[in-house]
Amino acid sequence: MPRSALGEPIVLLSGALCVFGVALLAVGGQQAADDDARALVVKALERAPWNEEQDFGARYRSLMTREVRRYDGDGRVEEEDLGDYEVIPIDGARFQRRLTIDGRTLSEEEQQGERKREAEFREELRRRREGPDDAEEEEEEDEIIFNEELIERFVFAVESEEPLRGRSSYRISFRPKPGRLPVRRRIDYALNKARGQIWIDQETFEAARVELELIDKVRILWGVIGTISHARGSIDRGPVLGDIWAQLQFETYTDVRSFLRRTRRGELSRWRDFRLIEE
Repeated sequence: MPRSALGEPIVLLSGALCVFGVALLAVGGQQAADDDARALVVKALERAPWNEEQDFGARYRSLMTREVRRYDGDGRVEEEDLGDYEVIPIDGARFQRRLTIDGRTLSEEEQQGERKREAEFREELRRRREGPDDAEEEEEEDEIIFNEELIERFVFAVESEEPLRGRSSYRISFRPKPGRLPVRRRIDYALNKARGQIWIDQETFEAARVELELIDKVRILWGVIGTISHARGSIDRGPVLGDIWAQLQFETYTDVRSFLRRTRRGELSRWRDFRLIEE
C-alpha cells in the first residue's frame, strides 16, 4: 500500500483508503449500529489482502492529471503546477512519468531530468530488494497498516445506504474513540486525531470513497519542528478493468507550520485511460 509522511499527513488516505471517515454523532445507545458498521469495515479489511495478492497494480498502465497549488498567508494562489503523467508499473511499484508541464510538452532538458528521476526510482527499488535499511525503518514509522489494530482506534456508524457513481454503497462515519489512544509510531499522532466517512461498495465490499480530516492540530516532535494546523482530503476508487478496482481521484489540502515557515498546499489528481499490459 502507498505510504505517507507526517509532514504531509493527509496523504495517509492513499494507504488507508478502507478505514477512515467523518463521525460527528454521539455514540450513546447506538451499540448495535456501531457493531454493524464495524462488521462492514472488517469486510473491507478482508478484501485488502485479496487485492494485494492479485497484484493489480502490475497489470495496467494509466494516465494521470495532477494540479498542485500553493497558497500565501491570505489564501491566494501564489504558485500553480499542472501536469499530465503516464503511470507505469516498475518491479511492482507505480512510477509517474511526467509528460507535460502546464499544457506543453517537456523540453529536452526536462525529459532528461525525467529519465534521471526514473533511473533513481529504479535504483531505490533495487536497493530495497537487497534488504531493509535505516531508511526503510524510518518509512515504517509513517506507514499506514490496514489491520484490526487500526480500526480499533475508531467508533463507526452506518449513516445511510446510497448510490455512488451508479453503484449501491454503505456510507459509514468514523471518529476517534474517547480517551487515550496508543501512540507507537509517528503516524499515530495524526491517526488519533482523524475523522471522516467511508463509502463501501455493497457488491464487492471495496472502499469506493474516503473523506478524511484532522480534528485538531498535530505537533511534530512536540512542536519543535512544526505543527500541522489543518489537513483534509478524499480518495475515490472504482472498477476500471473488469474486477480490477483502481484509484480514480485524490484530493488533499494541508496547512503546515515548520519552524518559521507556513506552507499551505492543495493537490488534485485524476486517473483515466486504464490499459492492460500485454503479457
